[in-house]
Amino acid sequence: MNLELLEQGAQAVQTAFPAAKPAIGLILGSGWRTAAAVFEERGRLDFSAIPGLGNPTVRGHEGTLLWGTCSGLETFVFLGRRHWYEGEGWEGVACPIYLLKALGAVLVILTNAAGGIRDDLTPGRLMIIDDHINAMGIHPLTGPHDAYWGERFPDQTQIYDAKLRRQMDCAADRLGQTLAHGVYLATAGPTYETPAEIRAFRSLGADAVGMSTVPEAILANASGLAVGALSLITNRAAGLGAQPLQHEEITAAAETAAPMIQRFLQELWKDLAEDQNADCLRL
Repeated sequence: MNLELLEQGAQAVQTAFPAAKPAIGLILGSGWRTAAAVFEERGRLDFSAIPGLGNPTVRGHEGTLLWGTCSGLETFVFLGRRHWYEGEGWEGVACPIYLLKALGAVLVILTNAAGGIRDDLTPGRLMIIDDHINAMGIHPLTGPHDAYWGERFPDQTQIYDAKLRRQMDCAADRLGQTLAHGVYLATAGPTYETPAEIRAFRSLGADAVGMSTVPEAILANASGLAVGALSLITNRAAGLGAQPLQHEEITAAAETAAPMIQRFLQELWKDLAEDQNADCLRL
């Protein structure tokens, strides 16, 4: 991974937003772009202006960094993400995490659209990720070690912050919602999984499946950021539904859930705003 290129990206963002001091980062996956509406905008920067990041090539990923606030909490919102399967290496995947750490953030929330494997994870449900399985066959920390990412062999006993997961539950409860909890499994993509693979993943303990999030969670945890993650279940996984999987259908399902997601994030940010002190954002 080219750390010099990522540092150039951090410098470009600092130049564009010299007063920015984000406490939190939010990475919006497929279908989540309307969630950015809950933030009061202070500035925007195209991904293409950030060395190491570059524009996403997947429909539904806008490719904009929004500097904004919600409940007074300064946040960097990434409208879209880069994926390993786009073939541009790890820099684009790692860049948002590198930027957040470089600019002083202490927490990142990752989002995605996922296929439900567990029977109760039907389209429209929101799932808090409690743990993950890396079935990508690759790892973002492979290669020469750099202390920016912490120790050579990072512990992964509890990647997803327990306090943040409780705050997510409380925010949803105030809205009369009940969020699911589960294990997210990531494949490298870009093909959807086969029914046989889904049966294997179920036997491994996976509750939902997608093609993202795990690399960012690994990097954020290794670098010392607190991590939270949410999957919006947009479809039943391969072999569990009646129709072939299509990206357009998945993003459309995510768009339908947009009002619910916006209300939930507003409630969650109220809680996070009470924890603005960096020490309070961690266990």
